[in-house]
Amino acid sequence: MHKLEFRRQILHVLYGFGLLFCYHYSIIDNRILLGMIIGGAITSLMVKKEKLSLVKKFLKFFERDHHLEKFPGRGVLFFTIGTYLALVLFERNIAYAGIMILSVGDAVSNIIGRHYGKISTKLNPDKNIEGNLVGILVSIPFAYYFFPHIYAVTAACFVGMFLEIPAIRIFGFEIDDNLLIPVGAAFTLTLFT
Repeated sequence: MHKLEFRRQILHVLYGFGLLFCYHYSIIDNRILLGMIIGGAITSLMVKKEKLSLVKKFLKFFERDHHLEKFPGRGVLFFTIGTYLALVLFERNIAYAGIMILSVGDAVSNIIGRHYGKISTKLNPDKNIEGNLVGILVSIPFAYYFFPHIYAVTAACFVGMFLEIPAIRIFGFEIDDNLLIPVGAAFTLTLFT
């Protein structure tokens, strides 16, 4: 289980940095991101219906079993949606900072919380305060690179890592934190502009 989570979080960081690199250097744009979202949703449905067994084998290497059964590729799909929304709704550097908080902070909070966390949060007993605090601290310099205002970045990292904690459900469907973190963090940064 620990190896799976470590692989998932490494992919999380690499995917975030890769998306930002490709977007910044105009290798991809909003239309391509939207196409990736649509293609990802179709692929997820096809994997669930056992139409793409090779993709399912790949996902099994990075996906939790319950997500693979219910919603294959969920993490990557919501990561891409969160990135797309941040880039469409906010100024570029603000969106980049929010995406960095998602990429780095969320991955670090998961690894630290699972391996070293002792104090569970009240909102979600599966999450640990230690993981969220380290996620905040580690994501600050990455977000600061794009938005050099330490108070704003600290607040955005706090909000982003707070949004990582609860399991928010709308009509019985859990809203993935990969969607909430970049949008919430970027929105927080806009309050300081």
